[in-house]
Amino acid sequence: MTRALLSFISASFLALSAIAQPSTEVYLFELKANGGAMSISNPVNVSSNPGRYDNQPSFSQKTGELFFVSQDATPQIDIFIYNPARGTKTNFSNNASNEYSPTLTPDCKFISCIREVDGTQLLWKFPIRKGEPTMVVPDLVIGYHAWRDDNTLVSFVLGEPQTLQVSDLSAKTNKIVASNIGRSIHKIPGSKLISFLQNREGQPALIQSLDTETGKIETICEAMADSQDMAWTPDGKIIMGQGSKLFMWSPSTKAWTEVADLASTFQLKDITRLAVSPKGDRIAIVVSE
Repeated sequence: MTRALLSFISASFLALSAIAQPSTEVYLFELKANGGAMSISNPVNVSSNPGRYDNQPSFSQKTGELFFVSQDATPQIDIFIYNPARGTKTNFSNNASNEYSPTLTPDCKFISCIREVDGTQLLWKFPIRKGEPTMVVPDLVIGYHAWRDDNTLVSFVLGEPQTLQVSDLSAKTNKIVASNIGRSIHKIPGSKLISFLQNREGQPALIQSLDTETGKIETICEAMADSQDMAWTPDGKIIMGQGSKLFMWSPSTKAWTEVADLASTFQLKDITRLAVSPKGDRIAIVVSE
């Protein structure tokens, strides 16, 4: 793909993103399992940034810290790290570029993210410790991503239609494995599989699994209607939001059950992105202001 085409696709996506970005906040809840049920409590607004875009949470699998992006008055978008034990928030990237979708790499040495540089949006990685960021994939306009291992990346790639692609970083190859997919891509706990949402016209999306080695795709379950965001718990349950309500799917029951109504209990609404901590004791939820 040429640099000019990359820039055009990136610019189009960023323009749409700028228009579509709502005022959102990132809340951190305690998450508890009660037998086959689940409950949330004690919400903390970790972004605390009224009137601006705060979104895309993910947890460090090593430290349990929460990564998310936050917009300032410029409007600059940077990666922030929230330490739950200390209750502190730190600007991690703090530079002139915009960053999105922060994700810890499998070796726990970098935060990979979508970075806008010179009008082009590509996947980069920032060292957790001191050092300069480096580009990961130079020839794909990636919107969202998940790591299978140090060498294998699975990405939502922008285009018409958007595609799910597997990148072998050593061989420098990219392979399309699905199209018309949703934005939620995750490694499935306790496996080497990657989950993604397969959109269907006029029907709820399917949550599917991908074996990146064989290319085999299997359906796990039907997603909640009108929902595009999900998270896995460490023990293999799926959590999704629908409006102000939070739901859980269990592999034992093969059914969705309501966890909480954030509007009636916490006066919060419009759930979108989610992330569950590596111990399964906390959940980050993005809501509208």
